[in-house]
Amino acid sequence: MAEKDYYDILGVKKTATDDEIKKAYRSLAKKFHPDKNKGNKDAEAKFKELSEAYAVLSDKEKRQQYDRLGREAFRFPGGAGGPFGGGGANPFEGFDFSQFTRAGGPGGGARSYTRTRRGGGGGFTDIFSDLFGGGGAAGFEPGPERGGDVEAEVTIDFRDAVLGTTMELSLARGGAPDTVKVKIPEGVRDGQRIRLRGKGQPGIDGGPPGDLNLLVHVRPHPFFERRGDDIHIELPITVGEAIRGAEVEVPTIHGPVRARIPAATQSGQTFRISGKGVKKGNHYYRVIVHVPKEAPADAADKIEAAYDTNPRANLKTAL
Repeated sequence: MAEKDYYDILGVKKTATDDEIKKAYRSLAKKFHPDKNKGNKDAEAKFKELSEAYAVLSDKEKRQQYDRLGREAFRFPGGAGGPFGGGGANPFEGFDFSQFTRAGGPGGGARSYTRTRRGGGGGFTDIFSDLFGGGGAAGFEPGPERGGDVEAEVTIDFRDAVLGTTMELSLARGGAPDTVKVKIPEGVRDGQRIRLRGKGQPGIDGGPPGDLNLLVHVRPHPFFERRGDDIHIELPITVGEAIRGAEVEVPTIHGPVRARIPAATQSGQTFRISGKGVKKGNHYYRVIVHVPKEAPADAADKIEAAYDTNPRANLKTAL
Protein backbone atom coordinates (compact mmCIF):
# COMPACT_ATOMS: atom_id res chain seq x y z
CA MET A 1 0.00 0.00 0.00
CA ALA A 2 1.42 3.39 -1.00
CA GLU A 3 2.46 5.61 1.88
CA LYS A 4 0.55 8.84 2.32
CA ASP A 5 2.16 12.11 1.36
CA TYR A 6 3.06 14.24 4.38
CA TYR A 7 1.44 17.31 2.83
CA ASP A 8 -1.78 15.38 2.23
CA ILE A 9 -1.75 14.13 5.81
CA LEU A 10 -1.73 17.71 7.10
CA GLY A 11 -4.11 18.90 4.40
CA VAL A 12 -1.80 21.60 3.03
CA LYS A 13 -0.28 22.37 -0.35
CA LYS A 14 3.38 21.73 -1.11
CA THR A 15 3.83 25.50 -1.29
CA ALA A 16 2.45 25.98 2.25
CA THR A 17 4.32 28.37 4.52
CA ASP A 18 5.74 27.36 7.90
CA ASP A 19 2.86 29.14 9.63
CA GLU A 20 0.28 27.32 7.49
CA ILE A 21 1.89 23.97 8.29
CA LYS A 22 1.99 24.77 12.00
CA LYS A 23 -1.63 25.95 12.03
CA ALA A 24 -2.83 22.83 10.21
CA TYR A 25 -0.95 20.52 12.57
CA ARG A 26 -2.09 22.36 15.68
CA SER A 27 -5.74 22.05 14.68
CA LEU A 28 -5.54 18.38 13.72
CA ALA A 29 -3.37 17.39 16.68
CA LYS A 30 -5.97 18.75 19.08
CA LYS A 31 -8.73 16.92 17.24
CA PHE A 32 -7.02 13.52 17.30
CA HIS A 33 -5.09 13.87 20.56
CA PRO A 34 -5.33 10.73 22.75
CA ASP A 35 -6.70 12.76 25.66
CA LYS A 36 -9.80 13.49 23.60
CA ASN A 37 -10.02 10.02 22.06
CA LYS A 38 -9.24 7.64 24.90
CA GLY A 39 -9.20 4.04 23.75
CA ASN A 40 -9.61 5.03 20.10
CA LYS A 41 -6.83 3.23 18.26
CA ASP A 42 -7.69 4.90 14.95
CA ALA A 43 -7.32 8.35 16.51
CA GLU A 44 -4.03 7.32 18.10
CA ALA A 45 -2.75 6.11 14.74
CA LYS A 46 -3.87 9.33 13.08
CA PHE A 47 -2.14 11.35 15.79
CA LYS A 48 1.12 9.47 15.19
CA GLU A 49 0.76 10.04 11.45
CA LEU A 50 0.15 13.78 11.90
CA SER A 51 3.07 14.18 14.29
CA GLU A 52 5.42 12.31 11.95
CA ALA A 53 4.41 14.57 9.05
CA TYR A 54 4.86 17.71 11.12
CA ALA A 55 8.22 16.59 12.49
CA VAL A 56 9.57 16.50 8.94
CA LEU A 57 7.78 19.46 7.33
CA SER A 58 8.44 21.84 10.24
CA ASP A 59 12.20 21.34 9.90
CA LYS A 60 13.65 23.27 6.97
CA GLU A 61 16.44 20.78 6.21
CA LYS A 62 14.25 17.70 6.60
CA ARG A 63 11.54 19.26 4.45
CA GLN A 64 14.04 19.91 1.65
CA GLN A 65 15.20 16.29 1.85
CA TYR A 66 11.61 15.07 1.78
CA ASP A 67 10.74 17.26 -1.20
CA ARG A 68 13.66 15.77 -3.12
CA LEU A 69 13.47 12.12 -2.11
CA GLY A 70 10.22 11.54 -0.23
CA ARG A 71 10.26 9.22 2.78
CA GLU A 72 13.21 7.37 1.30
CA ALA A 73 15.33 10.28 2.55
CA PHE A 74 14.84 9.00 6.12
CA ARG A 75 15.34 5.28 5.60
CA PHE A 76 18.95 4.55 6.49
CA PRO A 77 20.25 1.19 7.60
CA GLY A 78 22.19 0.79 10.80
CA GLY A 79 20.76 3.75 12.70
CA ALA A 80 22.19 6.62 10.67
CA GLY A 81 19.28 8.92 9.97
CA GLY A 82 15.55 9.36 10.51
CA PRO A 83 13.64 12.53 11.16
CA PHE A 84 14.66 12.45 14.82
CA GLY A 85 18.30 11.60 14.42
CA GLY A 86 17.84 7.83 14.90
CA GLY A 87 17.80 5.04 12.33
CA GLY A 88 15.40 2.52 10.92
CA ALA A 89 12.52 2.67 8.50
CA ASN A 90 10.03 3.92 11.09
CA PRO A 91 11.06 7.33 12.45
CA PHE A 92 8.58 6.99 15.33
CA GLU A 93 9.73 3.61 16.59
CA GLY A 94 10.31 3.84 20.34
CA PHE A 95 7.82 6.62 21.11
CA ASP A 96 5.35 5.64 23.82
CA PHE A 97 2.11 7.20 22.60
CA SER A 98 0.13 5.42 25.29
CA GLN A 99 1.50 7.94 27.76
CA PHE A 100 -0.30 10.85 26.08
CA THR A 101 -2.91 10.79 28.87
CA ARG A 102 -3.44 12.41 32.21
CA ALA A 103 -1.01 11.18 34.84
CA GLY A 104 -2.51 9.37 37.81
CA GLY A 105 -1.34 8.90 41.34
CA PRO A 106 -0.63 11.49 43.99
CA GLY A 107 -0.58 15.00 42.67
CA GLY A 108 -2.06 13.80 39.38
CA GLY A 109 -3.82 16.03 36.90
CA ALA A 110 -0.85 17.30 34.92
CA ARG A 111 -0.40 15.89 31.45
CA SER A 112 2.51 13.54 30.96
CA TYR A 113 4.20 12.83 27.63
CA THR A 114 6.96 10.24 27.59
CA ARG A 115 9.79 10.17 25.08
CA THR A 116 11.65 6.90 25.46
CA ARG A 117 13.97 6.87 22.47
CA ARG A 118 17.43 8.34 22.52
CA GLY A 119 18.91 10.46 19.80
CA GLY A 120 19.12 13.97 18.45
CA GLY A 121 16.76 16.89 18.94
CA GLY A 122 13.60 17.65 17.02
CA GLY A 123 11.46 15.10 18.92
CA PHE A 124 8.03 15.50 20.44
CA THR A 125 9.41 17.61 23.27
CA ASP A 126 10.53 20.24 20.78
CA ILE A 127 7.38 19.97 18.68
CA PHE A 128 4.92 20.52 21.52
CA SER A 129 7.07 23.12 23.22
CA ASP A 130 7.16 25.09 19.97
CA LEU A 131 3.45 24.76 19.26
CA PHE A 132 1.85 24.97 22.66
CA GLY A 133 4.39 26.70 24.88
CA GLY A 134 5.94 25.66 28.18
CA GLY A 135 9.09 23.79 29.02
CA GLY A 136 8.90 20.82 26.70
CA ALA A 137 6.14 18.42 25.79
CA ALA A 138 4.44 18.64 29.18
CA GLY A 139 3.52 22.22 28.36
CA PHE A 140 0.81 21.10 25.93
CA GLU A 141 -2.61 21.70 27.36
CA PRO A 142 -5.55 21.66 24.95
CA GLY A 143 -7.60 24.70 25.84
CA PRO A 144 -9.82 27.42 24.42
CA GLU A 145 -8.67 28.73 21.06
CA ARG A 146 -10.05 31.63 19.04
CA GLY A 147 -11.82 30.68 15.83
CA GLY A 148 -10.44 31.71 12.47
CA ASP A 149 -11.52 34.80 10.54
CA VAL A 150 -13.78 34.50 7.51
CA GLU A 151 -13.37 36.54 4.31
CA ALA A 152 -16.52 37.34 2.30
CA GLU A 153 -17.93 39.85 -0.23
CA VAL A 154 -21.38 41.38 -0.54
CA THR A 155 -23.07 43.75 -3.01
CA ILE A 156 -25.68 46.15 -1.62
CA ASP A 157 -27.92 48.91 -2.98
CA PHE A 158 -26.93 52.58 -2.85
CA ARG A 159 -29.67 53.35 -0.33
CA ASP A 160 -28.58 50.56 2.02
CA ALA A 161 -25.00 51.82 1.88
CA VAL A 162 -26.08 55.32 2.90
CA LEU A 163 -28.63 54.41 5.56
CA GLY A 164 -27.25 51.07 6.74
CA THR A 165 -29.06 47.75 6.72
CA THR A 166 -29.27 44.32 8.32
CA MET A 167 -29.00 41.31 6.04
CA GLU A 168 -28.45 37.57 6.10
CA LEU A 169 -25.40 36.01 4.47
CA SER A 170 -24.70 32.38 3.69
CA LEU A 171 -21.17 31.55 4.87
CA ALA A 172 -19.07 28.42 5.29
CA ARG A 173 -18.49 28.24 9.05
CA GLY A 174 -17.67 25.30 11.23
CA GLY A 175 -17.27 23.03 8.23
CA ALA A 176 -20.81 23.59 6.92
CA PRO A 177 -22.90 26.34 5.26
CA ASP A 178 -24.38 28.67 7.81
CA THR A 179 -26.70 31.68 7.67
CA VAL A 180 -25.38 34.70 9.53
CA LYS A 181 -27.22 37.95 10.25
CA VAL A 182 -24.91 40.93 9.81
CA LYS A 183 -25.39 44.66 10.27
CA ILE A 184 -24.03 46.96 7.59
CA PRO A 185 -23.30 50.36 9.18
CA GLU A 186 -24.61 53.56 7.61
CA GLY A 187 -22.29 55.40 5.29
CA VAL A 188 -20.29 52.39 4.08
CA ARG A 189 -18.41 53.10 0.85
CA ASP A 190 -17.96 51.03 -2.29
CA GLY A 191 -14.84 48.89 -1.86
CA GLN A 192 -14.73 49.37 1.91
CA ARG A 193 -13.85 46.46 4.20
CA ILE A 194 -15.68 46.15 7.49
CA ARG A 195 -14.84 43.85 10.38
CA LEU A 196 -17.78 42.23 12.11
CA ARG A 197 -16.69 40.92 15.49
CA GLY A 198 -17.61 37.37 16.41
CA LYS A 199 -19.10 36.45 13.01
CA GLY A 200 -16.22 34.22 11.89
CA GLN A 201 -15.40 30.58 12.56
CA PRO A 202 -16.54 29.19 15.93
CA GLY A 203 -13.92 28.90 18.64
CA ILE A 204 -12.27 25.66 19.70
CA ASP A 205 -12.84 24.21 23.17
CA GLY A 206 -14.98 27.14 24.22
CA GLY A 207 -12.73 29.80 22.73
CA PRO A 208 -14.17 33.00 21.21
CA PRO A 209 -15.30 33.03 17.57
CA GLY A 210 -13.26 34.75 14.90
CA ASP A 211 -14.32 37.80 12.91
CA LEU A 212 -15.97 38.28 9.55
CA ASN A 213 -14.00 40.53 7.18
CA LEU A 214 -16.55 41.77 4.68
CA LEU A 215 -15.68 43.50 1.40
CA VAL A 216 -18.62 45.72 0.42
CA HIS A 217 -19.57 46.60 -3.15
CA VAL A 218 -22.23 49.28 -3.74
CA ARG A 219 -24.48 49.30 -6.80
CA PRO A 220 -24.53 52.71 -8.53
CA HIS A 221 -27.76 54.71 -8.33
CA PRO A 222 -29.45 55.89 -11.54
CA PHE A 223 -29.84 59.48 -10.25
CA PHE A 224 -27.81 60.02 -7.07
CA GLU A 225 -24.02 60.44 -7.07
CA ARG A 226 -21.99 60.27 -3.89
CA ARG A 227 -19.04 62.61 -3.40
CA GLY A 228 -17.53 62.09 0.02
CA ASP A 229 -20.45 62.40 2.42
CA ASP A 230 -22.45 64.63 0.05
CA ILE A 231 -24.98 63.45 -2.52
CA HIS A 232 -25.51 65.21 -5.85
CA ILE A 233 -28.38 65.09 -8.30
CA GLU A 234 -29.42 66.88 -11.49
CA LEU A 235 -32.92 68.31 -11.25
CA PRO A 236 -34.80 69.15 -14.48
CA ILE A 237 -37.07 72.23 -14.34
CA THR A 238 -39.25 73.93 -16.93
CA VAL A 239 -38.55 77.21 -18.65
CA GLY A 240 -41.44 78.78 -16.77
CA GLU A 241 -40.15 77.57 -13.40
CA ALA A 242 -36.73 79.00 -14.19
CA ILE A 243 -38.19 82.39 -15.24
CA ARG A 244 -40.89 82.85 -12.62
CA GLY A 245 -39.42 80.78 -9.81
CA ALA A 246 -41.31 77.89 -8.20
CA GLU A 247 -41.55 75.49 -5.31
CA VAL A 248 -40.59 71.99 -6.43
CA GLU A 249 -40.13 68.55 -4.93
CA VAL A 250 -36.48 67.48 -4.72
CA PRO A 251 -35.82 63.75 -4.24
CA THR A 252 -33.21 62.85 -1.61
CA ILE A 253 -32.03 59.51 -0.26
CA HIS A 254 -33.97 60.35 2.92
CA GLY A 255 -37.19 61.13 1.07
CA PRO A 256 -38.62 64.04 -0.97
CA VAL A 257 -38.04 67.62 0.21
CA ARG A 258 -39.93 70.75 -0.92
CA ALA A 259 -37.48 73.42 -2.09
CA ARG A 260 -37.76 76.89 -3.62
CA ILE A 261 -36.38 77.66 -7.10
CA PRO A 262 -35.68 81.44 -7.23
CA ALA A 263 -36.96 83.53 -10.14
CA ALA A 264 -34.53 83.92 -13.05
CA THR A 265 -32.65 80.74 -12.11
CA GLN A 266 -30.02 79.84 -14.68
CA SER A 267 -29.54 76.32 -15.98
CA GLY A 268 -26.62 74.73 -14.13
CA GLN A 269 -27.09 76.58 -10.86
CA THR A 270 -26.57 74.38 -7.80
CA PHE A 271 -28.48 74.56 -4.53
CA ARG A 272 -27.96 72.82 -1.19
CA ILE A 273 -30.22 71.03 1.26
CA SER A 274 -28.39 70.66 4.58
CA GLY A 275 -28.14 67.32 6.35
CA LYS A 276 -29.73 65.18 3.64
CA GLY A 277 -26.56 63.45 2.47
CA VAL A 278 -24.56 60.64 4.07
CA LYS A 279 -24.67 60.93 7.86
CA LYS A 280 -24.10 64.67 8.36
CA GLY A 281 -23.40 65.36 4.69
CA ASN A 282 -25.52 67.58 2.44
CA HIS A 283 -27.68 67.06 -0.63
CA TYR A 284 -26.93 69.20 -3.70
CA TYR A 285 -29.26 69.59 -6.65
CA ARG A 286 -28.12 71.17 -9.91
CA VAL A 287 -31.00 72.53 -11.95
CA ILE A 288 -31.16 71.86 -15.68
CA VAL A 289 -33.64 73.96 -17.64
CA HIS A 290 -35.60 71.60 -19.83
CA VAL A 291 -36.70 73.24 -23.10
CA PRO A 292 -39.78 71.72 -24.79
CA LYS A 293 -39.20 70.09 -28.16
CA GLU A 294 -42.17 71.94 -29.63
CA ALA A 295 -43.23 75.43 -28.61
CA PRO A 296 -45.20 78.26 -30.31
CA ALA A 297 -42.95 80.56 -32.32
CA ASP A 298 -44.42 83.64 -30.70
CA ALA A 299 -43.53 82.27 -27.26
CA ALA A 300 -39.91 81.92 -28.29
CA ASP A 301 -39.98 85.43 -29.80
CA LYS A 302 -41.28 86.90 -26.53
CA ILE A 303 -38.56 85.15 -24.57
CA GLU A 304 -35.89 86.36 -26.99
CA ALA A 305 -37.17 89.89 -26.66
CA ALA A 306 -36.77 89.71 -22.90
CA TYR A 307 -32.96 89.41 -23.13
CA ASP A 308 -31.33 92.77 -22.41
CA THR A 309 -27.85 91.51 -23.35
CA ASN A 310 -26.30 88.72 -25.36
CA PRO A 311 -25.66 85.82 -22.91
CA ARG A 312 -22.37 85.13 -24.71
CA ALA A 313 -21.11 88.70 -24.65
CA ASN A 314 -18.53 88.05 -21.94
CA LEU A 315 -16.92 85.15 -23.75
CA LYS A 316 -13.57 85.98 -25.24
CA THR A 317 -13.07 84.97 -28.82
CA ALA A 318 -10.10 82.64 -29.24
CA LEU A 319 -7.80 83.61 -32.10
